[in-house]
Amino acid sequence: MVTQKPDIRLLHLLYTDARFESILTVLDALHDAASEGRSHEVSALPKDELIGWLQDIAYTARETIRELETDRPIDGDAGCPPASEHEKHGERL
Repeated sequence: MVTQKPDIRLLHLLYTDARFESILTVLDALHDAASEGRSHEVSALPKDELIGWLQDIAYTARETIRELETDRPIDGDAGCPPASEHEKHGERL
């Protein structure tokens, strides 16, 4: 099966400073709640699932930074996140 690449103009609309700021705001609010022991107030996800999502996000961010810093794609399985709780349960990321 051939997968088409998204239109570059669409990607430029998706990856903006405002969108990254929005992501950071959501994560910061979750961090504040977790540091105060009230993560259950901001997310209905079970704690282990929430941790799994955050681990996947952190891994993907680290790999993206590494690839941007090297200015070339990393070959092999380095770009594939490790098995997480989501993958174990057959959920799509």
